[in-house]
Amino acid sequence: MDPRLSAIIVHDIKNALAVLEGELQQMVDAPAPGRAEHAHAICLNLQDKLIGFLTLYKASSSGLAAQIDSVSPADFLTSLTHQLRSGKTGVALSVDTTDMPAVAFFDENLVALALEAALQNAMRFARSRIELGCVQRDGYLSLTVRDDGPGLGAKEKTHSTGLGMDLCNAIAAAHVKDESRGMAVLSNSAGGGALFELRLP
Repeated sequence: MDPRLSAIIVHDIKNALAVLEGELQQMVDAPAPGRAEHAHAICLNLQDKLIGFLTLYKASSSGLAAQIDSVSPADFLTSLTHQLRSGKTGVALSVDTTDMPAVAFFDENLVALALEAALQNAMRFARSRIELGCVQRDGYLSLTVRDDGPGLGAKEKTHSTGLGMDLCNAIAAAHVKDESRGMAVLSNSAGGGALFELRLP
């Protein structure tokens, strides 16, 4: 694992812990439901960062082994939207079932990590909606996250570690079939906004 990326991630986690400490201290001095919700959101974000960091570390040190199983893409993506309802006011999460296969084969836990990272990124830029999808195309299963934001190249208001795409690429590469290996792709969507694709063989 790139030492520079490790240092950035650890620094990011340290900063988030400092913010959480401040929130908790304020709750001790003046308890308030709003502060408790914010502290809880910080805890969940830290948990995601640590799980992603440890997964990426494992991929770089000993390699990830995908545990392939049959999955219903519709149920899988619907469950993700329920777990990750956007805290951003006015942004709706939906699942496009057009041409979606009834059954697909992938590591549900690893793919959930990748799509959660993609969703968190989309939530930073989306104006009003984020759409998940899954289709079979050119010999690959393509799981997508599409937002209606400004697209690639937009300036971020908040700092990003870059952990997301590294994690997604490691998870995609863990899915191998014959000579084909998975890949993660980020591009501008034809209809505007950014399109994340996790292509699995």
